[in-house]
Amino acid sequence: MLTVFDTTDLEKEQAKLQNELEVVAGMIQQAIGENAHFALDQGEYQERYNGLVDHFDLAKARHAAVTEEITDKQTRLSTVNVFLYTLRRQDNLLTEFDEKLWCSLVDNATVYNKDDVRFTFKDGTEIQA
Repeated sequence: MLTVFDTTDLEKEQAKLQNELEVVAGMIQQAIGENAHFALDQGEYQERYNGLVDHFDLAKARHAAVTEEITDKQTRLSTVNVFLYTLRRQDNLLTEFDEKLWCSLVDNATVYNKDDVRFTFKDGTEIQA
């Protein structure tokens, strides 16, 4: 696998964050249960509860970002693999424009004006022509 698309570290972080979410959710449930069954100082309880919820929200946001990054890398790897497959199927060196190869390489072109045309490749790279 191409190193730039390696998701091993991200998947480890995702698993760690998932575990953290489960632990913090359990702690929130425990705090709610304690508050329901015991006479607690409500100020202290609210402070503890808010801290746990803030911790959970931060971990959840990071988990979502890591999951999105994993998906993005997997999608980009798949796109590059399709391009490489198409390129390998070529019998000869390219001597003229090949529409299939072009379409497997370029995601889009944006024309800002006659002097500013930008091509965005499927790996996310952008060049100005």
